[in-house]
Amino acid sequence: MATDKIKVAVRVRPFNRRELELGTQCVVEMTGQQTILQHPITMDKIDRLAHTRIQSNPKHVL
Repeated sequence: MATDKIKVAVRVRPFNRRELELGTQCVVEMTGQQTILQHPITMDKIDRLAHTRIQSNPKHVL
């Protein structure tokens, strides 16, 4: 059990028109090699994931 590892993949897509109109906030923050998940209501940081790989498609950058 001590050698078990869990890998988590998080994919963030651009907001659609409706989400933008509603003022939706993204709950995933990617900084360097870290991904931070925030509580959707309070925006408190609830979890940090290491080894972030940021990959973006220029077509989807707003």
